[in-house]
Amino acid sequence: MNRVSATAKAPSTPVEQSISATFHVEVMNDLETGQPMLLGSSDANHGDLQVVTADQVIAKAAEQHRIIAKAVRLALDYEAVTKQALTGPRRSWLVADRKTGMPLKGACLAGCHGLHFEMNSGTAVADDVVCVNFDQANSTELPIGCGSTGGQDWATLSVLIKSYPVHPDEEKRIPHAAVEVTEDHYIEDLDDAGLAVVIDKLQQRVDGMRIRHAELVRARADHFGRQA
Repeated sequence: MNRVSATAKAPSTPVEQSISATFHVEVMNDLETGQPMLLGSSDANHGDLQVVTADQVIAKAAEQHRIIAKAVRLALDYEAVTKQALTGPRRSWLVADRKTGMPLKGACLAGCHGLHFEMNSGTAVADDVVCVNFDQANSTELPIGCGSTGGQDWATLSVLIKSYPVHPDEEKRIPHAAVEVTEDHYIEDLDDAGLAVVIDKLQQRVDGMRIRHAELVRARADHFGRQA
């Protein structure tokens, strides 16, 4: 993905709107024939309850996931304009730029987890000083293999917030996101709109994976049914 320019702007107030999702599925036996029926409804009172196919349920489920994702986005937009920035004092520091010899005065990104080893020598290059905010509790590891090698746990889909607080390029100083697709493989320099694009594309893939999951369930049921 090409770099998305980070533009400083105040978050806008979310537009008044209401988002709701209703998804009901059940299996019941026909009173006359005794045969099982698959029923579905998207009405809160089940007013449109009707016989549906498994494919219709899968398609409706994907639609509901998109609505839920939109509701989460609305909640995050609300939080962005109503909740104050991360609390706690920011570390401030003064180092000498080894390129110019001039002092670099800066302060860490809010919530910075960086140890700033790059400044331990007493000198630093402005391009190298980086603050990183990450949530270790929400990191995910999956057993990923490559070719004939066995699977090993790799960090997957972690999201870091980064800033280069004294970088000569002012855009680099603005907090931006980096999505770690798999360990040490990143989609870099994403502003809020760029990260939203990545999230939407991943959500589309998850919706597709849910369909493939349903197909796998069918294939395994057919396989074991033929062995019985």
